[in-house]
Amino acid sequence: MGAEYEKTLEETKNIVEKLIREHLKNGGLIVKYYSWTSINLKRDFSAVLSVSNCKNTWEIYREAVRERLVMLSITDPDCPRLPSSSAIMIPRSDGSANSFEEVSQIILDMKSSRAIDWRTATLLYDQAYDAEISRCILSLLEDREGIRPLTLTEFKINAPTHSWEKRKEIRRTLLGIPTAYTGKNFIAIVNVATLTLLMEISKDLKLVNPSSQWLYLLPSTEKTSSDFTTSATIINEGDNVAFVYNSASKAQNCSVSVLCYMEAYILHFIRSLSKLIREEQVVFGQISDEEWEIIRPSKQERKNKFLQMIRTAITAKDECNKCSQWKIQSAETWGYVYRTDLMADGNEMIERKKYTMLDIGYWSPQDGFMLTDALFPHAKFGFRGVQLVFYSYHNPPWQFVTYNESGSPVISSGVVYDILKELSRKLNFTYTMVIAQPTEINGSFVEGNITILLAAIGSTVNEKQKKFVSFTDPISIQTYSFIISRPRELSRVLLFLSPFGPDTWLCLATAVALMGPILCVINKLSPYYEVHNKPTNTGLGKVNNCFWYIYGALLQQGGLYLPYADSGRIIIGTWWLVVLVIVTTYCGNLVAFLTFPKIDIPVNRVMQLLRNERGMTWSIRRGTFLEEILMESSEPKYMQLYKGSLVINELSDDLVERIETGQHVHIDWRNNLRYLMKRQFLRTDRCDFALSTDEFLDEQIALVMPKDSPYLELVNNEIRRMHQFGFIERWVAQYLPPKDKCSGSSARVMDVQNHTVNSSDMAGSYWILLLGFLTGLLVFLCEFAISWYLRRRAAKAATVAYTN
Repeated sequence: MGAEYEKTLEETKNIVEKLIREHLKNGGLIVKYYSWTSINLKRDFSAVLSVSNCKNTWEIYREAVRERLVMLSITDPDCPRLPSSSAIMIPRSDGSANSFEEVSQIILDMKSSRAIDWRTATLLYDQAYDAEISRCILSLLEDREGIRPLTLTEFKINAPTHSWEKRKEIRRTLLGIPTAYTGKNFIAIVNVATLTLLMEISKDLKLVNPSSQWLYLLPSTEKTSSDFTTSATIINEGDNVAFVYNSASKAQNCSVSVLCYMEAYILHFIRSLSKLIREEQVVFGQISDEEWEIIRPSKQERKNKFLQMIRTAITAKDECNKCSQWKIQSAETWGYVYRTDLMADGNEMIERKKYTMLDIGYWSPQDGFMLTDALFPHAKFGFRGVQLVFYSYHNPPWQFVTYNESGSPVISSGVVYDILKELSRKLNFTYTMVIAQPTEINGSFVEGNITILLAAIGSTVNEKQKKFVSFTDPISIQTYSFIISRPRELSRVLLFLSPFGPDTWLCLATAVALMGPILCVINKLSPYYEVHNKPTNTGLGKVNNCFWYIYGALLQQGGLYLPYADSGRIIIGTWWLVVLVIVTTYCGNLVAFLTFPKIDIPVNRVMQLLRNERGMTWSIRRGTFLEEILMESSEPKYMQLYKGSLVINELSDDLVERIETGQHVHIDWRNNLRYLMKRQFLRTDRCDFALSTDEFLDEQIALVMPKDSPYLELVNNEIRRMHQFGFIERWVAQYLPPKDKCSGSSARVMDVQNHTVNSSDMAGSYWILLLGFLTGLLVFLCEFAISWYLRRRAAKAATVAYTN
């Protein structure tokens, strides 16, 4: 305070004595004066009134908070305001400064009150404020206690003489902003002339949208408040814009005295103290001392009550500074084009409002940044509960239309219905639904006099229709597949032959056929039998004995004969080793074939279907995304698929029977085919169908909005969030057929289940046994016939000899 310190101190003492004498009706007050900040506040103080610079003010505040004291402060400009829950602070101003010098304090108060709670911001300012803009930048970068740090990017708007040059300069400046890195929060400190151009060009460059926030600070409006708001006619649907502008001009007789604020502080403190003492005396007089010790308010409770009473007394009643008045307005824009409460009455058309300017608060040095609503209402509260109109129709599983008690059609369930409920909760709107028949989307989103914000339908994303409408991010991606007859198990009569291939069986038969003669020859030619005088025409010296020995060894049966010579024994030993390997391999493979049945080779892929080795036909539904893609595709595979397809409106019972018999294949969404499998299972109680493993041609399903809707990105962000949290996946699963024995892994054609061996698996063994008996019987009859023939021939020969 310099040379005025002593004078101000004496006047302060006089004011204190006067106010205590006139207004303190209950109790007493001891006031101590200090000219330094190193004060021991642990003594029995109740409040601290400080007039000092910003640094000392914050040091005193921290000490006062520890001692739970009431803190009233007058300090320098550009000082972060003390937390309102613990202190009251007024930045000192003598009233001679121009309006721009208050902007830095306004910015600090906005950050302190969390009116703006940004992490990044872009500052745009007029060249006229270049000399003093550093104070505003420091205020934006302030990160003191309770203030969120902010990353700032600044751009200066040069001020050429001609309007078209200024327009060009503003466009150049805005094009140079890398919003991908700097964010979508903007603070513009400009005059009214620049404001109009800036709003127009930023809108043209699509920098103003529901995801961005624009705060305009206007130190000098040059016009009245009513004239100023009319200049903001560039505000459109979906914008987030707010204005903080000076609503009072500096008068020549405008002066602000520190003593005035001190007198107001002390007056309201004394009145609050007197009132508080009187209230406590009333309570104390009605109870005992012991009860009073229990219920008496604590020091912290008294402090909170003091601050509440003083703040109530001084808020919006600044008698010391009537020259600093800033008004805060925000534009309410969301949903104005789509609201149902602005409909025409009868045949008269009412011009639909684009926005409403809301008076949401003010700023003054004494009260700070005072808001009755959020600075950006839509950023915090979405559509603020407005009622919107949506269009829909019956299209399971996306939308299910039913009739309510009054007979009116309503959307009762479906994936889109669940998404709409979540959107209405997050974006804070209510809605009514217009139910109509499905029509081709041609860009018309007007129903009567109402503009429809969103078509609540699960629509296929189509490149042609993007000329007329905007599609949201996909809510689901449906893949195409085809349904076929469930592959049957192949005949298991010849199962015993399956472990080896034909070439293996041929080699084995050849080995058995050759080993017998080889073993016989070796036994006959071996010198061992001649040296040891052993006969060579018995045992393994006969070919038939060698053959049956080799065959018996193959069946792991021993023989009556063994060769005497080592050469023959080596041959036999080697054969036994080969038999061990063959029998072990055969048994292992036979167990595998018994456990896992052999399935008919299914048609799993499009290329298998196109080869058409089984003479199968296939069908697709008319008017679907699949038909359109196949018609326009230049890929040979899809051209052939479309050329050979049967285009149908609905899948008939005849085609279902042909699918069941394996003569036909139907191509559709995989989820639609699951519904078909479920219906077939409920009808037959069998799993007659299976789905192919091949999934092709992803079809994107999305919601539909008007072309270039400002809320498209907003809805897309919410849809992405629902995908990330798994909401949409769960909702889609809710409307799929419930699981049964044909569902899950069993629906795939290549899945195999463990198999219990039954009589059909052993049928081949029974046939071998029957074949063996028949062969033995045939050989027996042949032996009997040969024996009869030989006896008859011998008898005939004897008769002829006797006759001769």
